[in-house]
Order: sequence, then structure tokens, then C-alpha cells
Amino acid sequence: MNAPALRTARLSAALTALLGTASLAQEPAVDAPTSRLLRAAKVLTMAGPPIERGEVHVVGRRIHAVGQDLPVPEGTEIVDFGDEMLLPGFVELHCHVGVTGGDINDSALPHNMDLRTLDLVMQDNRELQHAADAGVTTALIIPGSGSSIGGLGTLVKTAGVSMEERLIRYPGALKIALHARGGNPSRAAGDLGRGRLGLHYMLKVVMAEARDDFLAHQAYERGEGPKPKHNPRLVPLHGLFRGEFPVLLHAYGQNDTMSAVRILKWGLDLPIVISHGMYESFKVKAELAATRVPMNLGPRQYEMYDGAFIGNAAELHGAGVPVSICTDAPVIDQDQLPLQAAMAVRLGLPSDAALRGLTIEPARAVFADDRVGSLEPGKDADLIAVAGDPIDPRQRPTFVMIDGRPIVDRQRRLRSTK
Repeated sequence: MNAPALRTARLSAALTALLGTASLAQEPAVDAPTSRLLRAAKVLTMAGPPIERGEVHVVGRRIHAVGQDLPVPEGTEIVDFGDEMLLPGFVELHCHVGVTGGDINDSALPHNMDLRTLDLVMQDNRELQHAADAGVTTALIIPGSGSSIGGLGTLVKTAGVSMEERLIRYPGALKIALHARGGNPSRAAGDLGRGRLGLHYMLKVVMAEARDDFLAHQAYERGEGPKPKHNPRLVPLHGLFRGEFPVLLHAYGQNDTMSAVRILKWGLDLPIVISHGMYESFKVKAELAATRVPMNLGPRQYEMYDGAFIGNAAELHGAGVPVSICTDAPVIDQDQLPLQAAMAVRLGLPSDAALRGLTIEPARAVFADDRVGSLEPGKDADLIAVAGDPIDPRQRPTFVMIDGRPIVDRQRRLRSTK
């Protein structure tokens, strides 16, 4: 087992010991066969073209096969969804729900890279249950914007029997807030973070210190330098420089967006995701397309410019920028994630791009596409069934599965044992 996997395993074990293994209240009383074959009028894999009258074979917690006329092993439960369609569960990259006490901020210092949401994620949380009920199966739970470097987020499933099973990765991302309309991150975040010049200087200095600390530890491990002094505030960021997780930036408009690119992408060659990205980010779409920096847009999908409504998602996608959708829950309830995508479509984003923006694009942006975001063999069995357009706000999933376990079964299609 490599070092990152070992750390995740230890963290998972600690979470299980701390939080227990209580089951979610909304799960239907059904059996859990090791093998299920799910059939539907259409399967949207997000890894290729739709499969008409497709099938998804789930064994345990994983997807075993996807296609048509799949072989049916003995003992497999066959579930036919009729005229409905199957697609991956939705992935939310920007939320502050599911934790003790609501939003997480520590504003005594302008930089709190050692603050983490991991310790506060709740096993049984109504907000995450509502998200799962709406088909949001994966969430990146991040600190708030009370300080410039807010801390480390946690990437989890929105339901499951234990936190050990639900944890996808910690850290999920490093949260950094650049100045936005409304004043974030100026809430008592220290004098250095109150103005753009000081904030940008601080980011350059602190992140360069983290990089130098990482390089010093690397040199020591290779036997090429002295043992560095342990710095508990910088060590949590070493994975960032190993490419294990990205920086997720709270940034609005072209100024903050390009500042993030200039300081962190061009300056330090770090993987970054711009979240919010609202207002006039479309004005720098060519620059963003050249960098291939993912944009995670929401909870506002439009901008009034020159007397017209402009859809940021449509403009950025059209230029070749990877686009995903977010709610910033609880600013907008997480179960409204498909509605955000519908608004983006109303303003010009193609429907297939909107679906990708709810599934595979956010998964890729945070390096989780080896597990979630598409229906492919070997990936986690996280999927939903819908009777109509998945981003139609009038639709609710009739079926939700996370890690091969039915979370929602509104039509009671599965065999019942109770």
C-alpha cells in the first residue's frame, strides 16, 4: 500500500472509531445481493455515447460491466427500470453542509491551512440525506471564506453505513478565498487579508514556504539534505505539491479568477479549480481555455452585460474550458444542484455538457474520476434512475444507489426482505 492510501486507510479507521457505523434513516428495507443487473431504456455512462436499452451489472460496491445483453450470473437480481434512464450520481464540489455547527471558519489568522473539515463531518446529517435523496452522491465539504487560506476539505459520499466507507479522500482540496463581491475573506481575517495587495502577497509567501518545505523533505528522503524542522502548518500541504489534490478557489469575476491563475497556476504550477467563477469570468475565457483550469460555476449562472443575459457556463464551455456546476450549499440547498444546471442550459449550455458538469467534469477536477463521475467497470456503483430529463427541476430520482447500496427506491422495484 502506498503512502497516500495508507494515510487514507488510517484516517478512515479513525473516523469509524469516532463516529460509529449508524445506518441512514432514509434507506429502504431491502436485501443486498452481491449481484444486480440494472436495465433501463437508456444508460448515460458519461464515458461514451448513450446506450439504448442498456444494462449496468453491479457486484458488491463496484460496477462490473456496462453494455447490452450482458451475461446474467446465477443468483443475480434483475431490476428493470422500463422507460427510465440510468446515469452516474451527481458530484458537488462546493458545499459547507454536513458538518457540526454549520459553516467552518477560523478567522484569527488569514491563513489556516491546518484547519480541516474531516473532524466535523457528521455521519447522520439531514442536509446530506436530502442531497442523496436528490441524486447528489458525492460532495466536497470545504471550510468557509472567513480567512484567505481556509483549510482542507473532505471528499465524501453523501450516504453510507460508516464514515470509513463514505470517505473518498482526505484532503479533498485546499480551500482558498480571494476577494469577492460581499467582502470575503475580510471577516476579521487579519490585516494582511483585508486588501487585495496584502492577500496576494500573503498567498505568494505562504504557498512558496509550503513548496520549499515539501522540497526540503523530498531532498531529505533522498539522502540529499538535512532533516527539515517539522512544521505542522505546512506538512498538510505536501500532498498538494505531489499532485494528490487541487486548490479550490473561491473566486468571482475576471480579476479574482486571473489572480488565482497567475499566482497559483503560473507562479507555482499547482492544480487549481475556480469555484463560483460568476459575473464576468466569461471575459477571460480564452485565457482560461489556454490553461485548461476547470471552472466550477454557481450558484448564479448568469450575468447582465451590455443589456443582455450572459450565461457564463455556455460562454466558457464554448471556448473549451472544463465546466462543472455547484450550489455553495447551504447558500442554495444542495438538492437544487440539477436546477443550477437547468439554468445554465436555459442560458445556452448544451444539455450534454450540463450533465457532464454534474458528473464526470467535477470528478476530474478533483482527481476522483477513477472512482466516481461515470458508469464504467471498476468504478463505484453510484448511480441514479430518472423518469425524464435528469436536469428538469420537476424530476426527482426514482432510484439512488451509492457504493452498490440502494439509498432511494421510490418504486420499490427491489426484492424486500422485511
